[in-house]
Amino acid sequence: MIQLPQPLPDGVLLGHETEGLRLALAATGAHWLAPRPGLHMGKSGAITGWSMKAGGDTALPAAANSGQSAIVLHREHPALALQTEVNGGFVVHEVAANAARFTLAVIYAAPHAEARTLASLRIGPAETANLLFLSHADGVLTAKDRSGGVTVDLPLPARQDHFRLVIASWDRTRLILQTGAAQAESRGRIVGAEGPVDLFIGCRGHRKGLTKTLGNALIGDVFFWPDCSLLAPRDAADQAQLAALHSYVRWHYG
Repeated sequence: MIQLPQPLPDGVLLGHETEGLRLALAATGAHWLAPRPGLHMGKSGAITGWSMKAGGDTALPAAANSGQSAIVLHREHPALALQTEVNGGFVVHEVAANAARFTLAVIYAAPHAEARTLASLRIGPAETANLLFLSHADGVLTAKDRSGGVTVDLPLPARQDHFRLVIASWDRTRLILQTGAAQAESRGRIVGAEGPVDLFIGCRGHRKGLTKTLGNALIGDVFFWPDCSLLAPRDAADQAQLAALHSYVRWHYG
């Protein structure tokens, strides 16, 4: 074993894929929440915030989350652990000015029970907001907006011990959902897409909500690209973002 007295940068300790992805995301204004070292604990032991690895903002506990989530280690990876039927979610306000195009990606595991809500986007002013959510329940991975404008489903076993990358991309008329080699899409519209976007992690809003939507996911990383539909890339820059994401996942999660 080699021991060095001085600290080393992340790029050396974690591999160049991590730093390469961080730089790529920062160049496009994308957001990246990674649990290490992003999750922060208060004196009470509750998670008080989740700082970004790229994007510059901080995710704060949803209003109904008064300490119901935890930091755990699963398969040697730190993760945000949620509880079934309990809102332990977080929110980042105004991650995008509108929802004309976007990509939402989550890395998660569900070894003990259904993951259910992984992340959601509140689109438009709060009083009239639409909601697009990414959920894994009843053996189906779903990306859907609450207004019923667009829905995509993929069959997926309810429980999974390993971490999995899920990507949902919207490109004005088409919602594309991908995990591993499986991909599906649906055409439609998202009501209120011209309004601002808030990102919720592990829940669908500030309130306790419908408990049946709140699951037992272990969330490793969360990504959001405003104005980029990476599964329907417009140019080489979009393709490079997606390649950097997949390279990071292959190296970091194996």
